[in-house]
Amino acid sequence: MNKSHNNFLKPSEKQLVNLLELYKTGRYLDAEKLAISITQEFPQHQFTLKLLTATLRQNGKIKEALIVCQKTVKLFPLDAEVHSNLGVLLRDLGRLGESCSAFFEAINLNPNFDNAYTNLSIVIKDVRFNSSNIKLYAPLIKMLSNGNFVRPNDIAHSIVSLLKHDPLIKNLLLEKNFPSSIKELYSTIGNLHKLKLLHLLMRLCPLPDLQIERYFKALRSLILINLNDIEESPELIYFLSTLSIHCFTNEYIYIEKSKETELVKNLENEIFQTFEQSEQPKTKKILCLASYRPLHKYNWCQKLDTLNNLQEVKSRLIEEPYTEKEIFKEIPKLKKVSDDVSQKVRAQYEENPYPRWVKTGIPTTTKSISDICFEANLDLHSKSIKNIIAPEILIAGCGTGQHSIVAASHFSNCQITAVDLSLASIAYAKRKSTELGITNLKYLQADILNLDQLQKKFDIIESVGVLHHMDDPMLGWEILTKLLRPGGLMKIGLYSELGRQHILKIRNEIKSMKIGTSKIEITDFRQHLAESNKEHHRQLTKSSEFYSLSMLRDLIFHVQEHRFTLLQIKKCLDKLGLKFCGFTNKKQILNFREFYRKDEDICDLALWHQYENSNPNSFAGMYQFWCQKK
Repeated sequence: MNKSHNNFLKPSEKQLVNLLELYKTGRYLDAEKLAISITQEFPQHQFTLKLLTATLRQNGKIKEALIVCQKTVKLFPLDAEVHSNLGVLLRDLGRLGESCSAFFEAINLNPNFDNAYTNLSIVIKDVRFNSSNIKLYAPLIKMLSNGNFVRPNDIAHSIVSLLKHDPLIKNLLLEKNFPSSIKELYSTIGNLHKLKLLHLLMRLCPLPDLQIERYFKALRSLILINLNDIEESPELIYFLSTLSIHCFTNEYIYIEKSKETELVKNLENEIFQTFEQSEQPKTKKILCLASYRPLHKYNWCQKLDTLNNLQEVKSRLIEEPYTEKEIFKEIPKLKKVSDDVSQKVRAQYEENPYPRWVKTGIPTTTKSISDICFEANLDLHSKSIKNIIAPEILIAGCGTGQHSIVAASHFSNCQITAVDLSLASIAYAKRKSTELGITNLKYLQADILNLDQLQKKFDIIESVGVLHHMDDPMLGWEILTKLLRPGGLMKIGLYSELGRQHILKIRNEIKSMKIGTSKIEITDFRQHLAESNKEHHRQLTKSSEFYSLSMLRDLIFHVQEHRFTLLQIKKCLDKLGLKFCGFTNKKQILNFREFYRKDEDICDLALWHQYENSNPNSFAGMYQFWCQKK
């Protein structure tokens, strides 16, 4: 029989079942051999080509997998899954722009393809657009609107880079085009109304761009100054709704002029008097005030009917904070926080729970420990951890719940205990957990120093961005290690000494200038940074954390901070009897492999130390890594 005739035939059911069974059971080398054999006989069989692509990838043969996948795309150009697979491979190879394009094509072919949105969310955070492309707005809107595919804050830089190339926004942001009259304001509001992607992003997270910030500060001020004379149109109400939610989300980090402060005070008095007369304030006035001050702080907010037709504003600005107040009272406590540094850290996060968030990236399917270890390519001391079916997990320092919620959704059959110093943070986390229907998660107020009182051992412990804020990080780490079962896994996040040099310079400036941590002091100093030409100041303004009060306070005003080198971390691991298993950031790992190509090098912290010295910004965020108890 000739091969051309075979193109119209297909493998036997037995062949396909065997192939699928080999793949599902992790026998990837055998699966690869069988898939190659089948494709040689049936070179255009769609399912087998997909499985061959997947097995080659699992076996680390990314370039070979790419060749097969590109062939499959040509054969089946209308198959969304094939385009998504292509995107994954291009991502593995660091070709992020091409990877994004592949995912966008998959979404274009199937707008309901959740996996493509999830993969796109992973890639797009590292992409910066250099041209306008309105066709991308719809899939981005869907990704942000539906489900929890991504943390909006993670992709805000990318979306802003796309929006700033939009001719409409480009024109609006020119300083000469800033509106200065009511007539110009109407025109501006009308133009902004067309930009649904911009409005959506503003409602979900701070916008990390100083130029856009200056523009919205100017608009906010113009509306406040001319509030009584501005017509209350649907477009104005929609914009003010967005602005009020946005300012609440960034915790009113925009600096205001003394004239604005005076006008806001007058507006507060006017609204109070309106209620005293048993009347309801106009919507525009409530929303304008809400863009400067949190509504839930006012005693009259519970009497407010003006926002009944603006449910998102009412929910976000009033109802949710009130819910958190009720949850606050009911949170169980392990033991009174008595350590001096712990008390100061707690006070900071009670005032500014970190971070405020609306959506987070939640895995759509749970995975076993074995699968997670495989995907992270962890170099384990003991394989026994892979056999645990129902892991008990501790999140030590859960903050406002993003980390604990992701973990609860990531590990199959897990039970999670999440602890934090701050009751306000836990209340936020518990509200979000309830909202998302997460039931395998228990919250507790506790200091890491007191966790031995749990009298419980865990299979997995995660503590990211926490230990370096303790008085004695090593003591905290020792306590966590004692709570970890032998062979158990620990995920740790610690600040890098080298990666935080620009932050250290700024922290020293704050100390020398004797700047406190009140909102006014933080926003005034922030404005100083925004107007500065110093490189380490400009570097900070590029960070997403510059655009929210709680994030900025955590970043440069924290009451306690330690930093580490990788050699110091190696000593800590050795002392604690922990084996380093691998970093979490795949981009860092790919870059490292350009320097050191041997597989055994990937867990050599001495080599990583050399790499970081040559690439000092590699861990500007922090070191995040897995380790295992020996």
